[in-house]
Amino acid sequence: MRRLILFRHSEAVHSSRYRDHERPLTDAGRKDAAHAGARLAELNLPVDLVLLSDSQRTRETWEIAGPHLANAPGSRLEKSLYEAERHHLMDLARAQPDSVKCLILVGHNPSIAEFAAHFAGSGEREALKRLGKGFPPGGIAIFDIEDAEWRKLRWGDGTLTHFLA
Repeated sequence: MRRLILFRHSEAVHSSRYRDHERPLTDAGRKDAAHAGARLAELNLPVDLVLLSDSQRTRETWEIAGPHLANAPGSRLEKSLYEAERHHLMDLARAQPDSVKCLILVGHNPSIAEFAAHFAGSGEREALKRLGKGFPPGGIAIFDIEDAEWRKLRWGDGTLTHFLA
């Protein structure tokens, strides 16, 4: 059993003062990131690896949310997540070693939402319903995966167990 967690960065500032890549979180975004981290921690999931976009808003989201987890998973900036399409997210997941049982991808829309929509083959009814309404900033989708190897991952393989939004 494997687990994939998709985490969209929290709300960022919309201002011409910043290039898109450098936009920080808003005050509300920082609060939402802390709340998302606390909710993720409540689930007590053992996370092995976190891959995150190198944008300011994704780094800031994880810097606030990550410390809430009981274990300290390794994290790695993944520049390609910044403008990734859903297929690239799948390639990143497939490239993980078998030692990684639980992976978090911290990224952006539309790729996070599109990945979640195509990956959810089944799941908890209410979570699927909420996911169908959109993937807001700070949202987290948690998927269980039955297949034992990342490299064999396919669209529709995920069972959505939680959608925290």
